[in-house]
Amino acid sequence: MIRLKPVLEIPPVECPNCRSTLTASDFLITGMRNLADFHCPQCESEFYGDLAAGQALYTPILLNKKSGAVYGDDNAAWFSGWLADSYKQRTKEPLRFEVRKLSEIKNKVVLLNCLDTLYGHSLLKLLNAQHYIDRQPDVSLIVMLPPFLEWMLPAGVAEAWVIDLPLRRGTEWNDWLAGEISERLESFSEVYLSVAFSHPRSEDFDIERFTRVLPFPLENLGRHQNRPVITFIWREDRLWEAERPSTSGRFRKIKRRFGISRAERTNEQANKVIKLAECLRDEFPSLDFAVAGLGEANNLPDWISDLRLMKLNVEAERAWCGRYSKSHIVVGVHGSNMLLPSAHAGGVIELIGEERWGNYLQDILFRRSDSREMFFRYRFVPHSTAPEDIARLASTILRYEDFRRLMSPEFCRHQEKYDFKQWLSRGSGEQN
Repeated sequence: MIRLKPVLEIPPVECPNCRSTLTASDFLITGMRNLADFHCPQCESEFYGDLAAGQALYTPILLNKKSGAVYGDDNAAWFSGWLADSYKQRTKEPLRFEVRKLSEIKNKVVLLNCLDTLYGHSLLKLLNAQHYIDRQPDVSLIVMLPPFLEWMLPAGVAEAWVIDLPLRRGTEWNDWLAGEISERLESFSEVYLSVAFSHPRSEDFDIERFTRVLPFPLENLGRHQNRPVITFIWREDRLWEAERPSTSGRFRKIKRRFGISRAERTNEQANKVIKLAECLRDEFPSLDFAVAGLGEANNLPDWISDLRLMKLNVEAERAWCGRYSKSHIVVGVHGSNMLLPSAHAGGVIELIGEERWGNYLQDILFRRSDSREMFFRYRFVPHSTAPEDIARLASTILRYEDFRRLMSPEFCRHQEKYDFKQWLSRGSGEQN
């Protein structure tokens, strides 16, 4: 936690002009940015600088108040650019700010800021809440979040500050909001800011406490009685591409040049999904296959459940989580669309393009188990992989009991005495 009150406590920060240590006088939270107000005692320069929370824990940025120049990690130009642009266009527009008083609040509080411009970033920040609820009973937790995340608030939060700042405006610097937050924190004698890890460890949260949906029971992964449940996670802004990753950029340019529309490319993806389902149904005639995600529900055979929606709401998102929790495997293209599916399903097959290799694993909420079982249940393949190959890979995962008899911890204990009949019955899930 970062102490904000009664005294701001942060590590030393160097002036980019004269290398002196900056003096921090106060803090302000302008939206997704948590900032300190800095002054250089040597050269008199003044700055705003990121407090070490969220992405700024890894790539903190300084901004010169007078010039608007930014200083920080050259590899995070996107993050410094957001700060510079928002400072130039700062606003005082009031926002809908609703306070939910959920339990008695102490005089010592920690603020978890889940505002962001990206859905996945907001959701991942929220998962930090469980740490404070379970492990820091001396503080009351205040969660600041957008309306679309309110349904995932876990029990134990003292207050929720629901701020109507849509994702498209998520980078916004809002002086009205900064003043409102400062005023509301004034009544507390001790205030801390959560570091809001961008990628909290799976050991630190239980997804059921957020979604109220029990994840797929892993012991049932191989027990599908030839009626496996598979769900494809649909998105239309990043598609399942047909071409090899090394040529995908060139093919996209050719498609645009010769007028191949996004709708046509989306139809190509639908055809791949149908082919995947057909290949799986050839092996598993009683297959339960569904498509869930944001998009128009059409162009799928009647035997595929089409759960796509054009606009998301709380009831639909919870229903999707229910579907994921019944799924032996979820399949989808890399992105934040895979966070909740991976947290609830038995296994995952993710299609990932080379442009996302640097973000590998960032969209997966792992479920804790033996390390070898995790390697078995989570598969990552190029986004050019053919439907037939995805189907074969899914079939391998569905033969989990074969893997389990060879590598599961329960079958690798020296102190136990195994007999062949017992081995087979336990591996197939039969009861004695």
